[in-house]
Amino acid sequence: MTIKSLLAASFLAVSLFFPLAQPAQAAEDNAVTVYQDGDFGGSSQPFGVGQFNVNQLNVVGNDKISSVKVAPGYRLTLYRDKDFSGDTKTLTGDAGWLDDFNDATSSLKVEKIGGPNKPVLAYSNSPYGGFEQQFDIGSYNVDELKAGVGNDAISALRIAPGYKVTLYKDYNFAGYSKVLTADAIYVGGDINDSVSSLKVEAISPLDTTSVAVPGNDYSDTAKREILQTFAPKIWFAQGEVYFPSSVEHTLPYVDRYVNPGSGLYEFKTKTELNPYTLKLPYFTGDLANAPIYAFWVEKEYNNVDLVYFQFSPYDLGKTVFGTEVGDHVGDWERVTVRLAKFTDQNSNYVKPVQVYYGAHSFGTTYSWAEVDKVNNTHPVAYSAFGSHGMWKDPGNHVYQELVVTQLIDVTNQGTAWDTWNNIQAFQYYPNTRTGNGLGNAWPSWLDRDYSNPNSLSVYKFGNPSQGSFFGQPLLAGGPTGPQEKGALTNDVILD
Repeated sequence: MTIKSLLAASFLAVSLFFPLAQPAQAAEDNAVTVYQDGDFGGSSQPFGVGQFNVNQLNVVGNDKISSVKVAPGYRLTLYRDKDFSGDTKTLTGDAGWLDDFNDATSSLKVEKIGGPNKPVLAYSNSPYGGFEQQFDIGSYNVDELKAGVGNDAISALRIAPGYKVTLYKDYNFAGYSKVLTADAIYVGGDINDSVSSLKVEAISPLDTTSVAVPGNDYSDTAKREILQTFAPKIWFAQGEVYFPSSVEHTLPYVDRYVNPGSGLYEFKTKTELNPYTLKLPYFTGDLANAPIYAFWVEKEYNNVDLVYFQFSPYDLGKTVFGTEVGDHVGDWERVTVRLAKFTDQNSNYVKPVQVYYGAHSFGTTYSWAEVDKVNNTHPVAYSAFGSHGMWKDPGNHVYQELVVTQLIDVTNQGTAWDTWNNIQAFQYYPNTRTGNGLGNAWPSWLDRDYSNPNSLSVYKFGNPSQGSFFGQPLLAGGPTGPQEKGALTNDVILD
């Protein structure tokens, strides 16, 4: 297993550690209540802050939760499988129906948003899942691990700037060891599930990757400057035809209409796509004036995610046995840079930790050291020919195996885009799902009032799906926008 194989579509799930047998604090006994039926009906069970495995769902039952109430200031993570594994669903408010997670929860976790945490968190699953344990400066032997994350169980770590973790394969701090000084989505095959003791030490948080916060204050101006500092350099493939544009560039060519299937306002081309492969002139984009849509998103554990969305008027799918499949109107792809915030000698700094490359409905996370960079701060990304999936390296990337063929993204150095020269900057607040501009206006198409006839907000940015060929849509449905993506709406996950 390598970090390259970790897909962000598996979703990140992180929190503080509380031993499973530890009772909840009295004041937090009702932080969350879960119900067997929709609309808060049927048998119910309250939970305080902590982790609760399948055997502790002894009132509501395994695979029985249909609705939940979450008190303000708390976060609930539902897990499809026992031992805090499998797919997850995160909520910070009440839900009268769990939709795709109805009758599917086998373990859950309750956290206090912004609650205190120690500088190191260890996880039994990668990425950042399973059993957890937090550590302060000190030495921790096998018995202490057994009481928490487990012996021979650690697979991932969160490490705050200014701390060093030494992992040992044997108890009593012996045997093979490995030193880590930053978050590790996967500790590596040389020591994965092999840690029997560890040490946490304080070190200087400053290194060559640290960037001082402009003006020593997280002002809107400073946030915009940091977004520019880490904006990616994107290479479009040789022969690319369908380049990015602003959303506004496409508005004269689309209608905002109520899709009878969703009941929400969406976009579709004014010109009917008949045949569905019809290519309209505006599909070629407007690269010379295209902005990168850059979002500052505060996350738990002193992280900030800088999420960079590229919008393109059209996505060219793949050709399977001479037939185009998966084309769609409107395309959003993204690169995310995760920063760690810290203070040293009364000065504020940020430090890049990880980079996420989104490709279609999944993505891959790398450590900052693993990615190529321009001027030490701009990660390099490759936008796949036609489909625009983001990749770390040039080459042919197989991303889906069909019965009859493979779907492959092709990336190489064709046309370069230095995105920091034209950014539209925003801050987004995950727990309220609202945002504001940072030095520029907030566009109404980023709003979420999708049923408002007087708004420009749209639930989907392109024509509805039609047809099928070997299980793939001939014309895929248009995508939802940034305001519906977990990178913005979840206050924990990287993407």
